[in-house]
Amino acid sequence: MPTKRDFKRKSGFRDSRLIIIAAEGEQTERLYFEGLKSCYQNPRVHIEILEHIYPSSDPAKVIRSLDRFCSNYNLRKGHDQLWLVIDVDRWGNQKLSEVSTQCDQKNYQLSVSNPSFEIWLLFHVKALEDYSPEMLAELLENKKDGNRTRLEQELLNLLGSYNKTNPDMEYFAGHVNLAIQNARIADIEPETRWPNHLGSRVYLLAMEIVPGNNG
Repeated sequence: MPTKRDFKRKSGFRDSRLIIIAAEGEQTERLYFEGLKSCYQNPRVHIEILEHIYPSSDPAKVIRSLDRFCSNYNLRKGHDQLWLVIDVDRWGNQKLSEVSTQCDQKNYQLSVSNPSFEIWLLFHVKALEDYSPEMLAELLENKKDGNRTRLEQELLNLLGSYNKTNPDMEYFAGHVNLAIQNARIADIEPETRWPNHLGSRVYLLAMEIVPGNNG
């Protein structure tokens, strides 16, 4: 069995917290967190976004990416963090329950968006309280019309342009504190393992990354 290696942290960042992120989405989430990492040089954290190594976006397979990282590197228990970023849509409560149990057993942090990661992006622009109940129901259902889901179309309407393969990180990074605020307000049942209503727990991860939000 190969010996685990110490993760090489940048000079001057030896005591930084290592935050490892494995996301279900193949493009948008990775580009978002890479952009956030570039925009916020937080000396207290070192961020690594894992590459997709499995063809399927099944969250159980994304967990294997975190398992693989843990098997290769020595991590500081209680200090370093491993995050799984997934969506509610397509998986259902039973699958999410299984994934949540695995995360608890492995001490992985779980960050779920309902219905999809785009609700987290929407929080950078607008609060849920600005929408009618009918519109909120549409956003939660998130039907696809042509090539865009309802949330993607709403981002396009609000921003004038939205490309999930090339999100405008200058804009999103500049409004991340607003997104954290809006997502926290929307999280009306924070004790649940994932949002049962329209919302996103990505704000918990963002608070760890962006300076000034977590102690």
